[in-house]
Amino acid sequence: MRRLFLFVTILIVVGLTLALTSQSTQALPEYAAQTGEPCASCHVSPSGGGIRTPRGQAWVGLGRPGYVPELTEALEELGVHLEVDPEAYVSVPASISPADPLPIKTEQSAKLHDWLKDYPGN
Repeated sequence: MRRLFLFVTILIVVGLTLALTSQSTQALPEYAAQTGEPCASCHVSPSGGGIRTPRGQAWVGLGRPGYVPELTEALEELGVHLEVDPEAYVSVPASISPADPLPIKTEQSAKLHDWLKDYPGN
């Protein structure tokens, strides 16, 4: 029983030591040179490292090719399929009539209106 306790204790100490001393994965400048893209193309942090953007996730998923996929290609690689409904985009008529002016109701607002009308600006 004592040997089992000692073995488990040593195993826990070794595991904690490895976990605390291991280095986290960092963005490498070589990847930016390889792809011709800045670190911010693949990482949320502009200096690289840490959480990856969808483009960075797709780049790793594709086996780190010599290019970083564009966003639509990256989303497809990640299983996101975009559909665009052309009906959602309706053109606006070429001429839009201006809004009706606000009515001036009081003498004080009339003075303010006259002053603003002649104000040369900032």
